[in-house]
Amino acid sequence: MLAIALTPLLWSGVLMYPAAAQQTNAQDPAEVQCAEGDGWLECRAAAGDRLAMYRLGRNAYEQARADGDFTEALQMGRTLAATGDKNGARLLKMVHLQLSWGNHKDYVQAYVWMVEDQQAGVDYLDKLIRNLGDKMTPEQLAQAKALAGQ
Repeated sequence: MLAIALTPLLWSGVLMYPAAAQQTNAQDPAEVQCAEGDGWLECRAAAGDRLAMYRLGRNAYEQARADGDFTEALQMGRTLAATGDKNGARLLKMVHLQLSWGNHKDYVQAYVWMVEDQQAGVDYLDKLIRNLGDKMTPEQLAQAKALAGQ
């Protein structure tokens, strides 16, 4: 069960939160023991604790608002939303809004991400994709559409 919970946290073959949860055949996050102090939140998230994952996602979102890289916040939002978590869906929508406003450092990447999520069934993205497209150069838009398969 833990392997299934950790699977969404894998990107490019690297575990996003390497702090390993200490467990002995535990089947749910409540049974996982995490050492107090630095790394506790990451350990809880790695164990599948959705509230810890959301907190890390919000931290990543706040950092992204400062540095313009929404990669981690998007991935955490997607991971949580895929579990049916309402906070995860909310986080994902917050990221989508930021992307549509042009706040991600790479417009092409932001456009492709939103098209991917639209194709995955997120129903509010039409207008947001158009908003970002209006901010893009014709070359960027053509590249994004090609990458998104449009």
